[in-house]
Amino acid sequence: MTDFLSYSIRVLLIYTFTYFGTRILSKKAIAQMTSYEMAGVILLATLSAEPLITKVTTKALFGTGFLIFLIILTSRLTLTEKLTPILEHKLTVLVEDGQLDMGALKGIDLSLNQMKGLLRQKGYNKVADLEYAILEPQGQLSVISKSQKRSLQPSDLNISTQYEGLIVPLIIDGIIIKKNLEHVKLN
Repeated sequence: MTDFLSYSIRVLLIYTFTYFGTRILSKKAIAQMTSYEMAGVILLATLSAEPLITKVTTKALFGTGFLIFLIILTSRLTLTEKLTPILEHKLTVLVEDGQLDMGALKGIDLSLNQMKGLLRQKGYNKVADLEYAILEPQGQLSVISKSQKRSLQPSDLNISTQYEGLIVPLIIDGIIIKKNLEHVKLN
């Protein structure tokens, strides 16, 4: 029985430490993580699981804490202009002035079918309608359409609109959210 209790305490301790460690690291979704963040999360999972097998909890806690420190240090180093190209991916221009760059697609191992799928998800069927399509360092596709293909805006017709602001919930599950009421200057 003491083995189960000891094991449960180790699981709880490692889970809590790992949970707060990952909360410190990033609010990004996995698809938005940089290479060093992804490597860190994979290593973090491995290090965190180690004491569940070897019973050396302090070693794993130290390793997990040190790994979190390394990930934070790397993220701070990426803010240095000279180190950014080394530590992070560069953006890749895939379409420029309606012309698809097949060399750029091959350079990032993206097939034409995958590229067309990404464009359709952004609401575009024709590459010729685009001014630029850029694969961002985090892996998302940014698309800038040609000016004559952009959606019509009220300002294009010289129509003035009223400020809409941010929609804020004031009551959730029957509970008044006082902070949101203050934000919209109501009581």
